[in-house]
Amino acid sequence: MLSRALRQAARIGTYRQTGIVVAEVVLFLVFTALSPRFLSSYNIINIILQSVVTGLLALGETFVIITAGIDLSAGSILAVSAVSAGLLLIHGTSFAIALIGPLIIGALAGLVNGLIITLIRITPFIATLGTMSIYAGIALILAGGQTVYGIPLSFEGLLGGSLGPIPIPVLVLLAVLLLAAATLKYTKLGEYAIAIGGNAEVARLAGINLSVYTSAVYVVAGALCALGGMISVARLGAADPTSGSDLLLPAIAASVMGGANLMGGEGSMLGAVVGAVLISTLQAGLTFLNVQAFYQEVVVGVVIILALALNRFQNRFQNGHA
Repeated sequence: MLSRALRQAARIGTYRQTGIVVAEVVLFLVFTALSPRFLSSYNIINIILQSVVTGLLALGETFVIITAGIDLSAGSILAVSAVSAGLLLIHGTSFAIALIGPLIIGALAGLVNGLIITLIRITPFIATLGTMSIYAGIALILAGGQTVYGIPLSFEGLLGGSLGPIPIPVLVLLAVLLLAAATLKYTKLGEYAIAIGGNAEVARLAGINLSVYTSAVYVVAGALCALGGMISVARLGAADPTSGSDLLLPAIAASVMGGANLMGGEGSMLGAVVGAVLISTLQAGLTFLNVQAFYQEVVVGVVIILALALNRFQNRFQNGHA
């Protein structure tokens, strides 16, 4: 029964993954027709670069959503990790500590989320809504309510520079994508996450430790938020304690558009990244068409609602044909 559910989830995920790729191609062709300069190699790389941090958060959200959970604290974990990295750097710590420290902080924040959900048995939405506020407050406290400046240029080059024509953040995203996809497909963490999201009671009866593997996905999500925070620090040359607040909904939308089912049991890592690129493409295209920023927010908001509505429609369709 468990293996059958996993095969069904894989087939549905492949279908949705194909759909988001087609949507990205169509959107790109539309903007190219409206503005031929949109097709330039510089613009393509810039679009992908702009989607890196959202893509990292979307990968983490995909792990969580597959277990039928949600992480509303992702942006706040990013902010805490970014501020931590910035403070470590301006106080002269080694790059190794400045990289590993925030990753540990992000993972621990994710672990706290997982323990609240599994041990205290608070629903993921409420639990991470609470920790979202806690982590956001911690980021502001650590930074003294101010943006942290003075990031060494060498650190900016390490995570924000380029290797030849390809930006390092893009290479990082590709590496994480491959690792995340392999984890989902070939490891017990991925297999059990899908099983838990598909039917937690069946997974428990099959011998899966729900608390351990549910907490593990939140740890992974927290670490990916931390990585996104460090990349944002390198790219901006500063650590903003409010960074990440505007990335949560795009990250969730990218995950859902890419094939993650909000009811759990399904998800695509490639689809999540393509979803992040699609949102970045939409924003870049509107900018090319001289659409003002506040109108862009409206359009992106509409796209997010449509993505969630489509997910709900697909769930009803599947349940009706089960």
